[in-house]
Amino acid sequence: MSQEIEIEVKSLVTEQAFHHLIQKVNYSFEQAVTQKNHYFETADFILKSKRSALRIREKEGTYTLTLKEPNTKPEQEGLLETHQMLSLNEAEHAINTGELPSGEVCEQLMQLGVNVDSLTYLGTLTTSRVEGEYENGILCFDKSTYLDQVDYEVEFEGSTLSHAQSVIKNLLSSANLSQAPTPNKVERFFYRKQQLSS
Repeated sequence: MSQEIEIEVKSLVTEQAFHHLIQKVNYSFEQAVTQKNHYFETADFILKSKRSALRIREKEGTYTLTLKEPNTKPEQEGLLETHQMLSLNEAEHAINTGELPSGEVCEQLMQLGVNVDSLTYLGTLTTSRVEGEYENGILCFDKSTYLDQVDYEVEFEGSTLSHAQSVIKNLLSSANLSQAPTPNKVERFFYRKQQLSS
């Protein structure tokens, strides 16, 4: 089973601050890679209630099914991610029908108490991402488009939560910016989808 612990800290920023920070660390937005997150959920939002998320990430011709869930090991920080590579046909079938292929992710969903037959595709968030090594971690700049929204985010994946928080805080402070409370992408997507539905 392909699993990993993800420890990241993020902050939404304005478009102007986004481009300023990219220049500050000598990255180039022209080198951005586009990825699409195709989100799945149940009608009663059971994944959300379990602080979890399910997506297929389409990136450079590959398709990865990922379940993100809270890490239950108290000695470890971050989110537990379970990954499963999909073929184009498997990804398209899941998006068109809500039916996931059998494998590690379905097994993990069942352990989480989620009925995999009740999943449905809810929509796509497209991100243009520039990333690179920075301060012993990975620094990402994401421009995300979903529904009728565009937002800009700086994200740092570090070795510990305190390490990630320190690097983001220092980077933002160097540009006279403060860290903004930032829901993750799937939370922002679902919040806006619910707003548009009501």
